[in-house]
Amino acid sequence: MTSFRMREIADAVGIRKASLYSHFSSKDDLLEQIFLYPMAEMEGLGPRGEDNEKLIVSMGVEGFMAMSDKVFSQWIATPRMEKIWRIVCIELYHDDRIRRFYNKFTGDTLAFWRSNFEIMSKLKLIKHLEPEVLAREYLSYYMYLFMDYFIVNYGTTDSFLQAEGKRLEEHTAFLVRSIKA
Repeated sequence: MTSFRMREIADAVGIRKASLYSHFSSKDDLLEQIFLYPMAEMEGLGPRGEDNEKLIVSMGVEGFMAMSDKVFSQWIATPRMEKIWRIVCIELYHDDRIRRFYNKFTGDTLAFWRSNFEIMSKLKLIKHLEPEVLAREYLSYYMYLFMDYFIVNYGTTDSFLQAEGKRLEEHTAFLVRSIKA
C-alpha cells in the first residue's frame, strides 16, 4: 500500500479521510486488517467439526472436490473479497508485507491440498501420485485465473465467478477424472 496515500484510499472507498482514521490509525493498521479479512471469511465457510479424512470418506473424491469448489466460490463471490485480491495482486510488487501475506496464503493453501491428496491416496481413492506435485498442478490453474482476472483483464465488469467460474468447474472435473483410481 506504499503507493497509495490515506486520502486516495478514502476517496476510493467513498468516505472522508477523517472517517478512515476513525477506523484505522494508519495505513499499516488498514493493511493488517486487509490481511486478516480473507482468512476470517474462509473460516466461516464450509463444514465445521469434521476433519478432512472423514469428509473425504463420506463424500468421495468428487463430492469433496465439489464442496471445496463451492466454498471457494462463496469466498471469492463478494465484491469486497474481489477488491482485496485486486489490491493484493497489484501491490505484490510494492510492499514486502503483501508479498509475505501472499506467500503465506499460497503456502497454506498448498499444504491444505497436499494433505487432502495424501489422504485420498492413502485411502486408494486416487491413483498413486506425488501429493505435492498434484497440489501444485491443481492450484496452478487457480493462480493463472487469478492473474488473468485481477491483473491482465483489470477493469472487467464481470465478477471473478462470472468470468472464470465455468473454467474452474471444468478444471476440477478434469482433475478428478484424471486422478481417480
